[in-house]
Amino acid sequence: MTVADPGERADAIVIGAGIAGLVAASELAARGRRVLVLEHDHQAGGLMAGMRRHGFHFDVGCQSFEDMGIVFPLLEQYGLSDLATFRRARYRLVLPGLDTVVESLPQVKAAFQAAYPDAAGPLGRVFDFHQRTSELVQRLFVPDRIPFVRDGAPSLPKWALGALAPNGGSALEVVGRLRDLRTLLLDDFGDWYRRELPPGAARELLSTCGYTRMNVFVASAFWHLWAHDYWYPEGGLQAFFAGWVARLQARGVRFLFKRTVTALAQRDRTVEAVITQHGERFEADEVVYTGDPRQALRLVGRERYPAAKVERLDRARHSDALVSAYVGLDLPPEALRERLGTAHVFYFPDVGCRTELDPSDPDAHRKAFLEVTAHGMFDPALAPPGRSSVVLQAFTRHDWQDGWGTGLTGDTAREERGLPRPPEYRRLKRRVAEDLLGTFERLVPGAAARVTYLDVGTPPSTVRFTRNAFGASCGFELNWRNYPYALPLPNPGTPLANLHAAGHFTVWPGTVPTAALSGKIAARRADDRLRTRRRGHRAAPPPRAEAGAPRVPAGSPGDRGGQGAA
Repeated sequence: MTVADPGERADAIVIGAGIAGLVAASELAARGRRVLVLEHDHQAGGLMAGMRRHGFHFDVGCQSFEDMGIVFPLLEQYGLSDLATFRRARYRLVLPGLDTVVESLPQVKAAFQAAYPDAAGPLGRVFDFHQRTSELVQRLFVPDRIPFVRDGAPSLPKWALGALAPNGGSALEVVGRLRDLRTLLLDDFGDWYRRELPPGAARELLSTCGYTRMNVFVASAFWHLWAHDYWYPEGGLQAFFAGWVARLQARGVRFLFKRTVTALAQRDRTVEAVITQHGERFEADEVVYTGDPRQALRLVGRERYPAAKVERLDRARHSDALVSAYVGLDLPPEALRERLGTAHVFYFPDVGCRTELDPSDPDAHRKAFLEVTAHGMFDPALAPPGRSSVVLQAFTRHDWQDGWGTGLTGDTAREERGLPRPPEYRRLKRRVAEDLLGTFERLVPGAAARVTYLDVGTPPSTVRFTRNAFGASCGFELNWRNYPYALPLPNPGTPLANLHAAGHFTVWPGTVPTAALSGKIAARRADDRLRTRRRGHRAAPPPRAEAGAPRVPAGSPGDRGGQGAA
């Protein structure tokens, strides 16, 4: 076993370099702490990472992200606002009988009513409800009001009360808001749409296409986000994360990539050291863990958790997985832009599209709706000259066709071996690539003949590179009843006093903004312990560093992350 040089001992170790881990490292570094980040993959980004193949850039997970009054304020706090120029990522909906770009809720309501006149009245009521949700989101998700985003922000209970009585109002209005909140948090979106809309194409499409069993709040909030709040950095997500890592390295944060944490050395219910697959032993006073809680159960020891909590975590369902086809086209961006129009297109080729699929159905992906993403239409840096990069995504399951032919369950807490690549796995990847391209052809005729590069990212790929069990794409399933914790946030506590949890599994819903915020919450908890410990000893706490000012590096800067992965 290799023991790190005592001179390189960190105040805090951050496990994972996704957005939660990078925010945690940024917060701790801004507070003057010595930080070491250990990342399982060869680069930062986690589910927001990207890769470059044959000159084409592809985002391997998230294709853009929402700010929600959280991400951009955090970047500003840490002096990182200059890392990229962000532009709005627009969404186009192509459904049977409807083709519209989402610009506003009233505009989308009118488009749906015109496309499905037999359901015009109920659709009006449904989109009026979505409009109220949009107003709620805009009212609550303001940086100065969101707990933990800025110093002096309100407490979580006070913030939540703003959903009920933002400006007072009559008792009748408060009762109406309570009814809306109950529907938002407790009702399944599919059941709600089926209850609100008459039988027909509109009900069939809206009630069956979306994350499995997500609640009405998530389904309703998506309309707000599509209209107002999706963003993409020029140069691609991976370039943004590479710049973030470089900036933190300049401030003294050490990064070690291709380091999978396989054990925690424990003593008196604290973490004494973090041990990697290489046998390296890294010691620090505090540890922030941003990975899957199923792995945390294994690392900490299931016996240390209360039995009821273990049962809840075991029972909680992970969110849907995605399959992604990474397509390089010999097609100029302007020609592709004529066909697609926007960077994101949701394409529903027929009313029978579904999110849920039968894992035993070999043709399941032919029946899925497609998200088409082509940021390169607006950013020439994302593809070779005269060509275009496109990502085709559909919902899937890890257990489709016996774990995509691997025989693995996808449970990283129980399966330690790497992803096998048997011939059946490769065959299924090719088949799904053909299925997704076949659907894409109906939207962009002739595209298949223009393909010069093609690869597929599967749920086993997600498990391999992020260690998210079952290939989960956004933490736990997006319904409140399934969530294993009592509060939506924060949930940083673990049975070990100096181990703090962060990441999209510790917040609900597990989106990019909430994952980022969880990193700050866990880091502040770790810093509080460091400050308390040092107050009781001889050393005073280090001064908080200016967010934009680099610090003198403490020890080796560590390995740098390279482009590419998947």
